[in-house]
Amino acid sequence: MELPPAAPDLHVHMSTPCTTLSMARRGKATTAASDNGLPMIRWAVELVLERGDHSWSLENVATRATRALFSELEAAHPERVAWAVFDSADFGAPQSRVRLIAGPKQLIQMLQGMPCSRRVSIRDAFAERGEVPPASYCKNQTRSHGGCPTTRTVEAQSFTVCAGHALTWCGPDGQTVRVMTARDSSVLMGFPSSWRLPKGSRVSQRAVGNAVCVALSKAITLAAIAVLNGDDAVVATPPTPIKKRAIAEVSRGEFDALRRRIDTLEERVAPCKEKPLRC
Repeated sequence: MELPPAAPDLHVHMSTPCTTLSMARRGKATTAASDNGLPMIRWAVELVLERGDHSWSLENVATRATRALFSELEAAHPERVAWAVFDSADFGAPQSRVRLIAGPKQLIQMLQGMPCSRRVSIRDAFAERGEVPPASYCKNQTRSHGGCPTTRTVEAQSFTVCAGHALTWCGPDGQTVRVMTARDSSVLMGFPSSWRLPKGSRVSQRAVGNAVCVALSKAITLAAIAVLNGDDAVVATPPTPIKKRAIAEVSRGEFDALRRRIDTLEERVAPCKEKPLRC
């Protein structure tokens, strides 16, 4: 397949395979397997440099190996290659997703100067779709030093959505409610409800987990347009307001979920009421 020829108004984005480089696979991947990911990154950067692309970006995991490689590439091409580490949550994604983004020096500087967006929680993301999270917490595959599941409330950003395994809905004690569907994961990635997922749960989860957050994709695009136009900075866009619905529009299932949440909060508050206040 041939790419269009390099042009000022053409932006090329590359997301080279990161499975063997990911921190989640630390200790599982062999040295040879890990090394396969680095040549792909080098090849991708050399491709756009040889083509003479004016605007490009590359996304991958931020590990010691990838940082070292890009430090080498930046030293060899100081005006054409730059990189930085960004968290998609800073751009309005409802999940913590730290990634290394590389590109021309001006593009990376534009991204670094972009103002942080309003933090969007898991609950906010589902409310935007007119839905309520099926549980008050979520957890990933890690555990704390005490052996308990690592959880996050739906009032905050979720853990990173992965391609190999989905996150899990759970209660405050870590008790499993159910595993997230690929559609749930797509909400945390910022995809609209109209986005068509591949058939099959594993295939669709892999597609969603390997994608770039919509919020970060938008930020890269806005930065590229600003550089093309010769702007000094990206004009901050106001955050999308969460749609508020009338009580009559809340479904029975949503009402029950809210009722369970209120019951949980009341159970937590009850012991505090029994304790006398001390001055």
